[in-house]
Amino acid sequence: MVDTSNKKVQIASNTVYTIAGALVLNGVLQLLVYPQLNARMGAEANGTVLYIMGLVSILGPSIGQALNNARLVMRRECEVKNGDYNTLLILFGAIGTAVALIISRNSIKGIFFYVMTAALIMITIFRYYGDVEYRLTLNYKKYFIYYLLISVGYAAGFAVYLMHGSWFFIFLIGEAAAFAYLLLTGSVYNKFFVRSEYFALAMKRGSILVLSYLVTNTTLNIDRLVLKNTLGGTAVTQYYVVSLIGKTLVLFIAPINTIIISYLTREKAALGRKRFLTFAGAGILVSFIFFLCCQIATPIFIRLFYPDLYESTRQLVTVVNISQILSMLSAYLFILVLTFTGEKWQLTLQTAHLMALCLLIFITIGSGSLLTFSTAVLAANALRICAVLVLGFTKSK
Repeated sequence: MVDTSNKKVQIASNTVYTIAGALVLNGVLQLLVYPQLNARMGAEANGTVLYIMGLVSILGPSIGQALNNARLVMRRECEVKNGDYNTLLILFGAIGTAVALIISRNSIKGIFFYVMTAALIMITIFRYYGDVEYRLTLNYKKYFIYYLLISVGYAAGFAVYLMHGSWFFIFLIGEAAAFAYLLLTGSVYNKFFVRSEYFALAMKRGSILVLSYLVTNTTLNIDRLVLKNTLGGTAVTQYYVVSLIGKTLVLFIAPINTIIISYLTREKAALGRKRFLTFAGAGILVSFIFFLCCQIATPIFIRLFYPDLYESTRQLVTVVNISQILSMLSAYLFILVLTFTGEKWQLTLQTAHLMALCLLIFITIGSGSLLTFSTAVLAANALRICAVLVLGFTKSK
């Protein structure tokens, strides 16, 4: 008989470790790195940094985390090997990096910046995939250490930035610290190119999930891509600081999702309708509480860390917070739906959401208003929530 009390304690402990890892990492980024970059570089130049990091934030989880989750799901069906996914990391990473460099060519000047951007994208992809080591074994203590070392690395990188002036070192050193820990304690990069007979299947299913995550993360970071090329770097920074509390909560939901999918994929039975609705109801309740917290915390955060932007962003707070909370909720619901539907459904809904978002932005961006842009994003996120709830209800049994 399974000791349910011990299992609950283990789940609670793992949840604490994963949230603590995200909390420390984002604390360093949002309380040290980005406010100081804004103070030293100004809103316009900081907007360019956010733009490039937006590309990194699209490709890192879209490839690394997607293949990470794909491996977890496939373990229920067949014995894949490290080389199956390491090969895909290189293949998809090279393609994604090339596309990112082409897209950002107007924001990157000089061979140094091209090389550093490419290096940052690739190491971030491998870092996002690497934590599958601890998810496969449910060793969330090492998972926490993994992310703690990224935080320490970012802090060390910031010190290097102060001495040498290149902000790339902040992120490269942070990612490299976690990667080094993984090489010392893990095995997912052992026998790097040794593949199994299931490589073709891993590639097929991994590709679908990568496309789905690519759509999702493009959607999450579309503000940086659009605003940089329409309203300029200052608009990027303004929208970023207003959405930061909400986006941080979106990042916190990712570790919780890792626990949910790690445990649910170990179960043979599919998630039933009653359990889906229970999980969904809990997610909605938590989301409402988070929204109230965002409404209180966002103005305080901006006044403390970005005082020069406080007056110009006040009118955006409520609209942007609702939008970010809906984004967090949909990410949570999608991971539930993924456990009992095919990857194609996630890709279909995410693509439809991105298309709706692009259409709404295209219609409204001509106004030159950040508030109008924010309202378009909110409308698209509301449509996505409705769609995923309908899919989850109809596909669960």
